[in-house]
Amino acid sequence: MKIELPEAAAIPDPLTKPARISLADNIADLIAKAIATRHILPGARIVETSLAERLGVSRVPIREALKVLHAQGILTGGGHRGYHVATFGPEVTQQILEVRLMLESFLLRDAIENWRSGVEDRTVLQARIEDMKRAARADDMPASLLADLDFHRAIRDAARNAIVGTLWDTIARHVMIVFNFERYRDKNLNAIASQHEGFRDFIYAQIDIPGPVEKLHEALEDHILLIERSKRRKHE
Repeated sequence: MKIELPEAAAIPDPLTKPARISLADNIADLIAKAIATRHILPGARIVETSLAERLGVSRVPIREALKVLHAQGILTGGGHRGYHVATFGPEVTQQILEVRLMLESFLLRDAIENWRSGVEDRTVLQARIEDMKRAARADDMPASLLADLDFHRAIRDAARNAIVGTLWDTIARHVMIVFNFERYRDKNLNAIASQHEGFRDFIYAQIDIPGPVEKLHEALEDHILLIERSKRRKHE
């Protein structure tokens, strides 16, 4: 199947011109980012021809990207009915959280071992925190969201665990969308950077003195649900 590469075009944010490598996957990422940043709302109909026109690509990679997002449950419908953005109810959100915690616990375990042995450079975590700080100074929530996900992707990459890493990649788009819901995000972007600094310090301590994977799981859960738990306490 021949895939036409995009030609130069001015593309509105956030659906910017996709990269030439893995075009369909790149387009799927762009659509997921647009959903996460509420440029495309839950329940909205996704029109193949409109996307192809905006992105400056043929309908072939658009169609492939939509099929991927549909298979992952990010889009619903298909066929003559067309695709619509899923609504992600509480049950689905809880399932994504549980899978994320399980996968990232193992990835963090392996990443810590690689950082301890010097195979990987742990300063990549600080680089992602600096991205969060820049987003906070610009009051840019979408950029903060992406920097947050990139922080956890840095752990995924440092783990060098091909199997678990591939599974994490499968839910990364869900994570980006679901954890941008208002109930999970702190509107104080400086606080988001500070929370990651605290988690970074925990990771550094584990590099020096490793603990069991259960401890990593608990720390990840505390980190991910910090804002949600804070809101719950205010209502108790």
